[in-house]
Amino acid sequence: MGSQSSKPGAVSTYLHGLTSNKCHQFQTKNKPVHLAWNLLQPWRKGLSIKLDKCRFKGYASRPSFSSFPDLEFIDFSSNGLFGTIPLEITQLSKLRYLDLSNNQLSGIIPSGIGLLTNLETLHLGENELNGSIPEEIGQLSSLIELFLYSNYLDGHIPVSLCNLTKMVALRLYDNQFSGTIPLKMGDLANLVELFMDSNSFEGPIPFTFGNLTKLTYLFMYRNQLSGSIPPEIGNLKSLNWLSLFGNNLSGPIPRSLGGLSNLTLLHLYGNQLSGSIPEELGNLTSISDLELSANQLNGSIPSSLGNLSKLQWLNLRANQLTGSIPASMGNLSELQLLILRSNQLSGSIPASLSNLKTLKFLTFYDNHLTGPISLGNLSNLLIFELSSNRFQARKRGSKREVEMNSEGLLATSIFDGKTLYKEIIQATRNFHDMHCIGEGGFGKVYKAELPSGNTLAVKKFHSLNQDFQLLYD
Repeated sequence: MGSQSSKPGAVSTYLHGLTSNKCHQFQTKNKPVHLAWNLLQPWRKGLSIKLDKCRFKGYASRPSFSSFPDLEFIDFSSNGLFGTIPLEITQLSKLRYLDLSNNQLSGIIPSGIGLLTNLETLHLGENELNGSIPEEIGQLSSLIELFLYSNYLDGHIPVSLCNLTKMVALRLYDNQFSGTIPLKMGDLANLVELFMDSNSFEGPIPFTFGNLTKLTYLFMYRNQLSGSIPPEIGNLKSLNWLSLFGNNLSGPIPRSLGGLSNLTLLHLYGNQLSGSIPEELGNLTSISDLELSANQLNGSIPSSLGNLSKLQWLNLRANQLTGSIPASMGNLSELQLLILRSNQLSGSIPASLSNLKTLKFLTFYDNHLTGPISLGNLSNLLIFELSSNRFQARKRGSKREVEMNSEGLLATSIFDGKTLYKEIIQATRNFHDMHCIGEGGFGKVYKAELPSGNTLAVKKFHSLNQDFQLLYD
């Protein structure tokens, strides 16, 4: 389960920070205590109760919210509360902020939540809630933030949720939601953050998402989405991060994505995308992380990618790319990681790559590259892989073609996911800095030497708690 801080760009809420925490009034020798509602009587005539991170462990008694008729703000986040969400909470008609996140609450979200029509912020993430989102959620017409992430919620997104047109942030990730995404979600025109990743959504990405022009973060990775990427996504000119990896998306990469001038991260890897890499991606001059690996892309690498002066990570692994490596790649002065492994690239390695002084990770494994290797002094290079190509090697004053079949620095193998994760944690000492071989704006690359003798490069994202990507699998 990820933490609330594990996603970027949390939106400020109206009431957040207007109250002070009073935990010290309940603590006894720094031990967890039960939340006894009679202890809250000092707040009976107040507007807010802020008791987050107080180490409460369950309820000593069920609440009687009728004693708190004017409450507007409740924050009981990051405690040890368990049981169901109290139905009595729906009596608080003036409530504007409710945060019960990071507890052990179970059961369903009560349908009576729809009575809290003044609610602007509803945070229920990181609990053990189950069942579906109640239709009555659509009655919360003032809602700005809805965080339901990291629970066991299932079912479809109710169409009534699409009535919440004031909503700025919607976080549904890490649940068991399924079904298709309603077209009417395109009515949520004030959305800045939309996190729907790590569920079982299926069907197409709605073309109506092109109406969400204020979006800065769109995460829909690790679902079962299919169909093509809507060209209308190119309307989202404020978009900063776009992550759609690990779905069943097919068809070409829309050329319209090249108009997303504020984009810093584009993750489309692990799909079934086909066609060529659009030249227009060379217009993404703000991008730092571009990952298109493990698709069915063909054609040549566009020379326009050499315009991406802020690019740090470029991963085009495991496609069907042909032609030569463009000399313009030598212009990528901030590049740290270049993975062209497992394609059908030919020709020689351009000498211009010797300009990449920040490069730490370079692999050409399993292509059809030929010619001499002349990369100068790449002093920061930590991993360099050339095997399974045909390069020219000097021997006794003559040149001959040799097949580079020696083991690469990173061996290829097939692993069981859960076992592999445990082995990576052990091999990197829980991603200790001593095993870090590269770092970019979105995460770090670690070298993991496994008990089997295989050595892997693992990318761990800053923003995604416990999420990692194998650069080799």
